[in-house]
Amino acid sequence: MELPPKGRVEGARSKLCLKCKTAKPSITIRRSLYCKDCFVRASVSKFRSALSKSRKRMPASRAQVMVALSGGATSSAMLQLMADYQRMELKGFAAEPTYTGVVVGHVDESALFSGYSDSQICDIATAIEVECHVARLEDVFTLEGDQAALLELVHATIAPGTTRDQFCVQLTRGDVSTPAREQLRALFAGLGSATDREDMLDIIKSFLLARLARQAQCGLLLLGDSGTRIASKLVSLTSRGRGFSLPLEAGAEAPFLGSSSGVTVYRPMRDFIMKEIAFFNLWTAQPSVVVPTFTTGAPETASIDRLTEAFVVGLDRDFCSTVSTVCRTVQKLELRPDALTAAQCIICSMPAEASAQAWRNRLTVNVAPKDQPLEQVAVSSADVQPPQSTFD
Repeated sequence: MELPPKGRVEGARSKLCLKCKTAKPSITIRRSLYCKDCFVRASVSKFRSALSKSRKRMPASRAQVMVALSGGATSSAMLQLMADYQRMELKGFAAEPTYTGVVVGHVDESALFSGYSDSQICDIATAIEVECHVARLEDVFTLEGDQAALLELVHATIAPGTTRDQFCVQLTRGDVSTPAREQLRALFAGLGSATDREDMLDIIKSFLLARLARQAQCGLLLLGDSGTRIASKLVSLTSRGRGFSLPLEAGAEAPFLGSSSGVTVYRPMRDFIMKEIAFFNLWTAQPSVVVPTFTTGAPETASIDRLTEAFVVGLDRDFCSTVSTVCRTVQKLELRPDALTAAQCIICSMPAEASAQAWRNRLTVNVAPKDQPLEQVAVSSADVQPPQSTFD
């Protein structure tokens, strides 16, 4: 019998699903074709694999899990996958369930962004029978014991003489009768760029999520950072000089430091790109909520995070292995031995490199000498030595 040409055989195979080899494909992921059913099963398997890899490197103790739910596509998919995972284990597929329970943690951002409410988020959790714990952004100004620490630290880290420094002094020593919501809006109105506002929002949300996890006695906090998001964070954080703490802020698993110690972060969606998440939600009818951000509808240059996201997505569109390659690089990064014992940033609780402040002092001119004209006060870039590289 005469065999068909090799090219013709490969062409025929390419029209079938990579997994079942019988159904017509419905989606292409990194040049691989999948039918609808096989894609959903592969997504579930990928999520469980990510959980098992993280679990092997964690202490052998069972703990309750809090899923951070913003309402977006990634966190909604993560909640559904985690709930199904826990339900299967409780039905007897595992000798002993890995986790004692699953709850949802949500930070309500309606004080800054209109168009949605926390009831929409709670409805998603209620639909799959999961308890929902909610904190509001403005709660950061009213928390007993935590308020002074956060606000005083914001004041301490901002360069003296700037508008932001004066504003933080006003917050820490201002009129306590001002409603928390107004204080929150004034805080973000005093930040000069969208990048600063996005950073402050992430810090406050992480702070409140960790506090919710401790209150609910959850040892694990799942964050819905997709592979696309992690790749963007790598570029963004490195460009802003935060490479020293990069393994903590973008790694697959990392402990919360400072007052949030005792809570460990997992990022089980790190192997998913945004295209996979969108189709998984579509084919499993998983609801989500559109929550605006500071750069919604803005051009790519509105902030550093927005720019790096557009850069990474554009690269991945032309070179489909970009995101996966960058994410694998992130997982290979390790903290320096002195990172966990180093002084911690008083805002984000991340370790601060010992030489960072000295480098900043050499680089920054805050007050001009009285006996020297302003135009003569300059710092030559040749005389500035940056702190030791994180990747050395």
